[in-house]
Amino acid sequence: MIKLTDVAEKAGVSTATASLVFNNRPGVNKETRENVIRAARELGYMPNNVARSLAMKKSQTIGLVVTDIENPFFGSLTRYIDEATHQNNYSLILAVSRDDPELENQILQKFIGERVDGILVVPTQLARAEFRIYELLAKRGVPFVFATTFYPGYDGDYVMTDLEQGSYRLTRYLLELGHRDIVFLVSSDLRSPISDLRISGFKRAFAEFSLEVEGESIVQCQRPDFQSGYGATKGILEKRQPDAVIAINDVLALGVLKAIKEVGLRVPDDISVAGYDGVIFSSIADVPLTTVRQNVSEIARLAVQLLIRKISDASPQEGRVLIPPELMVRDSTGPKPRRAP
Repeated sequence: MIKLTDVAEKAGVSTATASLVFNNRPGVNKETRENVIRAARELGYMPNNVARSLAMKKSQTIGLVVTDIENPFFGSLTRYIDEATHQNNYSLILAVSRDDPELENQILQKFIGERVDGILVVPTQLARAEFRIYELLAKRGVPFVFATTFYPGYDGDYVMTDLEQGSYRLTRYLLELGHRDIVFLVSSDLRSPISDLRISGFKRAFAEFSLEVEGESIVQCQRPDFQSGYGATKGILEKRQPDAVIAINDVLALGVLKAIKEVGLRVPDDISVAGYDGVIFSSIADVPLTTVRQNVSEIARLAVQLLIRKISDASPQEGRVLIPPELMVRDSTGPKPRRAP
């Protein structure tokens, strides 16, 4: 059996230096590090990760809870988080909460049992009534960071897009085009920041034009998915034809496009449509979708960076990171349509 001492001898370094290399510690120059890795490869040496974890009292794993990996936005986020964790010599354990706070509680409890070093959480679209599981994480000394949004009522660190500013810019853009009857499709829980912050930006834009948001302008969807966007739009079009429809994510907006097409209306000639997130499918839809892009790779990178800082430092500075949104204007939006009285 090849041992660390064999690798050190072949590389011409001390056992302590070889240990620093395999534990990714500073104090070893690039040439020496490469020599040790080359020697290990030639000898077929595999570090004992279990023993190393026990010695360091760390598992070198990070837990990630996402709400829905069918949504390409969260699929992309997961990919970039996985890349960032591996670049920092951590392994990733993935779990899906399906937007269920109780299931999220069970996942977090399981992560505690698996002794992960830290946890990244994509909060559900439902606001929480209690935070006992997060209090338990803090008590057990398991650091965590919220990604893409946060839970109102809980003072936790997060990395996310400035959702309010993105919604404001998108709404103002549509108002500048002359639209006034704008429908906003949001989540089922208006207390959740994914809806609350965007509605705030929506209303701020209207206020700057000295306009009020009518009650029927905000439409709640049971789930933030394609079918809900499609169903909600079909219901709206049975009653009236608005100037424009905004959805809180691109998947909802794609459902809106389908419903409008089915009733024989055209986008954007009859109705403008816009989404939020900037997923790849928004640019390759039948009518490329105007959207607000969230910088997913940056959210992932900064969230992992913040979490690792919390893992490494017993008393790190608090982190509240807002990333600027980017308005992406495409073919699905145009000037307010002219209609006969």
